[in-house]
Amino acid sequence: MPPQTLSAPGPRFEDEPRARAALDALEKALGAALAARAERAARSSADPDRALDALERALSARRLPSEKLSDRAIGLVCQLGSGSDFFPRILARRPRLLDWLCAGRNLGAEKPLEAYQRELAARVRRLADPSDVAALTRLLRLYKYREMLRIAVRDLSGQATVGEVTRELSALAEASLDAAVLFLDALLRRRHGAPEGSDRPGDNFCVLGMGKLGARELNFSSDIDLIYLYGREGRTAGGEGGAVTHFEYYARLGEQLTKAIGEVTSDGFVFRVDLNLRPDGRNGPIVNSLDSMEEYYQSFGRTWERAAMLKARPVGGDRAVGETLVASLAPFVWRRSVDHSTVEEMRALKARINQRLGSRGDDVKLGPGGIREVEFFVQALQLLHGGKNPKLRERATMAALSQALFAGLITARDHDILADAYLFLRKVEHRLQMLAERQTHALPEDGRARLRLARAMGFDSVAAFDAQLGRHRRAVAAIFNDVMQASGATPAAVDPMLSQAADLDAPDEARTAALAARGFRAPAEALQSLLLLARDRTSPFAKRGGAAPEAVKLLADCAASPDPDRALFHLTGFLTAIRQPGPSYTLLAQNPSTARLLASLFGTSDYLSKDFLRHPELLEALVRSDQAVVKKGKERLAQELAARLAAHPDLEDKLVTTRRFKNEEVLRVGLNDVAGSLELQEVSWELSDLAEVLVQACRDLAWQEQLARYGEPLDEAGAPARLAILGLGKLGGRELGYHSDLDLIFVYSSAGETRGGSRGKIGSGEFFARLAQRLLSHLSLQLREGYLYKTDVRLRPSGNQGTLVVSLNSFADHQQRRAQVWERQALTRARLVCGDEQLWRDLQEKVLGPLVFRPVDDPALLRAEVARMRERMERELAQESRAQVNPKLGRGGIVDVEFLVQYLELLHGPVHPQVRQAGTLEALSALAEVEALSAQDAQRLTRAWLFLRKLENRLRIVHGAPLSHLPTGGPTLHMLARRLGYAGEEPGFRLLADYDATTDEVRRSYDRLLAS
Repeated sequence: MPPQTLSAPGPRFEDEPRARAALDALEKALGAALAARAERAARSSADPDRALDALERALSARRLPSEKLSDRAIGLVCQLGSGSDFFPRILARRPRLLDWLCAGRNLGAEKPLEAYQRELAARVRRLADPSDVAALTRLLRLYKYREMLRIAVRDLSGQATVGEVTRELSALAEASLDAAVLFLDALLRRRHGAPEGSDRPGDNFCVLGMGKLGARELNFSSDIDLIYLYGREGRTAGGEGGAVTHFEYYARLGEQLTKAIGEVTSDGFVFRVDLNLRPDGRNGPIVNSLDSMEEYYQSFGRTWERAAMLKARPVGGDRAVGETLVASLAPFVWRRSVDHSTVEEMRALKARINQRLGSRGDDVKLGPGGIREVEFFVQALQLLHGGKNPKLRERATMAALSQALFAGLITARDHDILADAYLFLRKVEHRLQMLAERQTHALPEDGRARLRLARAMGFDSVAAFDAQLGRHRRAVAAIFNDVMQASGATPAAVDPMLSQAADLDAPDEARTAALAARGFRAPAEALQSLLLLARDRTSPFAKRGGAAPEAVKLLADCAASPDPDRALFHLTGFLTAIRQPGPSYTLLAQNPSTARLLASLFGTSDYLSKDFLRHPELLEALVRSDQAVVKKGKERLAQELAARLAAHPDLEDKLVTTRRFKNEEVLRVGLNDVAGSLELQEVSWELSDLAEVLVQACRDLAWQEQLARYGEPLDEAGAPARLAILGLGKLGGRELGYHSDLDLIFVYSSAGETRGGSRGKIGSGEFFARLAQRLLSHLSLQLREGYLYKTDVRLRPSGNQGTLVVSLNSFADHQQRRAQVWERQALTRARLVCGDEQLWRDLQEKVLGPLVFRPVDDPALLRAEVARMRERMERELAQESRAQVNPKLGRGGIVDVEFLVQYLELLHGPVHPQVRQAGTLEALSALAEVEALSAQDAQRLTRAWLFLRKLENRLRIVHGAPLSHLPTGGPTLHMLARRLGYAGEEPGFRLLADYDATTDEVRRSYDRLLAS
């Protein structure tokens, strides 16, 4: 091979002679073109030498000509080889898996538990012999390694978050347990007969998942901690092996299950099984009855067993049996009384772990500042406060940590520190374990192995990786060491600096210096806020003779928020806007967790803060128990709003009630969003459901008014006329944000007249027009509590020149004769949000299907029109510059993705009805399914759209106005980056780098796919 082959740009090979030999072998076996592509792919990986080794093994095993090996295949092998020695060996043994991976459809999204269960059940049904246990164990192992390979590719390529990886691994384990339980139980039934009262395999026996499996947090090489239990005592019906007691039967089932899942065979193992968390540990029986387990825990359960039960979850067999146990042990786990000795026991347990570990600090799980300290910190708060605060009863560490912030038990700053560290450490753990499928948490001592780990984590050097790791571990250790204070077991030490800052008698210069020392970037302005607070005599900031403890506490909460200056500014605005703030000071003093949460909110979101300034009554909502509900959904929201409206007969009171309801629900969503308890799509779904419920409520109010005046509208045949209210844009796609308008279209069935009413007859069209006007008024009317939504009805036929409501026939005629491309684009997002479902079906059948999605005679003309509109929006509306970019309208922004999707829907919708999806992500998935879009492009656009939507969402919740531009520098950029999960020094620049890479990729995809 010519020497220049090894001098291409990219990371160098550590062992150039070995690399040269490998490339020579590849060139000889598969051609020079493949060897050159292999070298380029290897150089771009985290470990070029390992990647090249993996390529040589995996690709040689395929024995295919080079033209059948895509760049994608080579890249996948390099990704796996650079991060793992184990997974390339699987590819070498099972080369057809590379084709399966390259198909791409299995890599784009997280696979749910139901999909794993469905696939495994189908495979088990295809077994030739339903009693062949060896065939079952082989099937489970082959399936496990195939899916682990897919998950590893998603992880190493950055297509999956840490949370997605752990949930998928947990779902894989759960589905494997389910399949094995059903198979083995059916086999035992043939030998001993069915257990008494059990109708089908799996009944009466439950596998309880503990630890990381229970919390859906499995690693690549985790043990699965299991407890086996059965519900009812009794005997089996008898068979060739005779009747046995339920205990004997389920003990055999437990033993066979453990072997089927955990035994190492020539095909490997499914998961290592650890049964030591069962009652009496290794000395106890392998399986216990429900009654005996309840008696054990209530009589002998210890603190560490309470902590273990925090994560207990039924994961196999009869889940109702497990749920019964979990519910019955709630008083044992979630104690109403606060016992601070629990914290000391947790710290003692961690101390024993440290003692066993010795002085080694290279263990990212058990060492100082490691994963276990984050987990113990969170579990201590749960054990102390979960009895009185149900929202802390989360199994997953990240979810529980977010709820601790939401409950005001920790500051936003500590939450961010622990969350960033936990995700970083878990990612390190994954990288260590996928190397050789070993259950290790020890950092490599060898320099080359350490560099490989650093590069796999995205760092250019070991020094950079070690620095970031050290920062995280020191921060975790400091917070864990203060667990007694955070838990409330000991009061927080009085900060002398903050005491001086809050002391009205101290000189201004000293107070300003103290504020600066505690992180206030504008200490002079912060002092002015304290002086404003001191103007009210009831304020603790007005007390002389030393700082009042209540004042110091509030100031400390502000200092611990993500932005102390912003937090104090908003707190001052909130308290000084209240005519008599004394009760609010008292409420905050009596509810320190609420005060901490309020300060975190004020230091995080201008949007939610300004809601508080406008509506101080929201403080009461903040402490109400119903704020514990994270996700409500449309049905529950409708029920709660209906109950509130029923208590107010007066129309104005009802409108006030709708606004208060919206303010409280947006606060709930926003707080859970800030706390990390809701994903981006879940935020949009909750806000969209809320909007639909409020539109429906206002429609009902308007209907009753119009019905009393004009009677019931009828069509020409005398049947009741019908109305459908369509949502378009973000409402249609269930993608609403915090500042979104509602795009609405009103369509009624047909002309006619009203019957009855106090003011005589009018045409049905006029009735619905007045109804729509009244509805829009109810939504937009400004009261003291605010307005509900701004609305936009310009997407109706003929826009502002058209009638507000339109009949079905007129709508169809417009689409047939006059509709422009942009109108058809808009209607790809149409969805019924309120009104008659049959009329909606008629609309789909008569308008959307045949007219909006009519066959495209000239695709080039359609492409040109879509491109022209997109170019005009970017030119006239984006307003991008060197100082700011626009994630929605700018180059490579959200609209690029949406316009491309709408173009493809119009192009392929006539032939493939399944692509007619109102939601962008649903449309991308459907387009990939019908191969109108490659799986790789769908994945790429999905990732980009989610990134840009999350950025847009954070821009709008962090700032009080609907900010549409991202700054390219300054403290605002860095603050925003932190709220998006970026850590380290100057995180804004890393956010900008990701933004530039994402928008570049989107624009390239947009240009290529629109031109194709």
